[in-house]
Amino acid sequence: MKRLMLMAGALLTAVLLAQGVSAASLPVAADLQGDGHLAQKGRLPVLVFFSAKSCHYCEIMRSLYLEPMYTSGDYAGKVIIREVQVESGLALRDFGGKQVSHADFAHRYSVSLTPQIMFMDPAGKQLVPALVGLSTPDFFSGYLDESIDAALASLRAIHP
Repeated sequence: MKRLMLMAGALLTAVLLAQGVSAASLPVAADLQGDGHLAQKGRLPVLVFFSAKSCHYCEIMRSLYLEPMYTSGDYAGKVIIREVQVESGLALRDFGGKQVSHADFAHRYSVSLTPQIMFMDPAGKQLVPALVGLSTPDFFSGYLDESIDAALASLRAIHP
């Protein structure tokens, strides 16, 4: 069963890539301090998508859920979306302004499983429980929307 699911996922990913869906359209985290300032100004949570190149489910989550959310523009007033690549030495400025690698940033948040989505306030504090893995694909977009709404409510209760 697991092998069948992996094959189906690989086929779906291949079809999406053939249709021009590209991983480049999801913004990779570079300046979370700047993103935090934007989040503060707009009273928005920051959705941090922790991914790994070796993670097949990360590609599915990116292609089927996060990229369409980001490119649609429908979530621009609800959440700031950034990707952190947990195996990468790529540098980013964290919420406090310190330069760290993507891998060190992921380690700081104890990310050991991917895909994982965290919802953070402008200072980098987690607002609601993380979404870990890609369970129940038929319902995942609903879980994602519920988490975004809960993060927005939590943030706005803390910073009215």
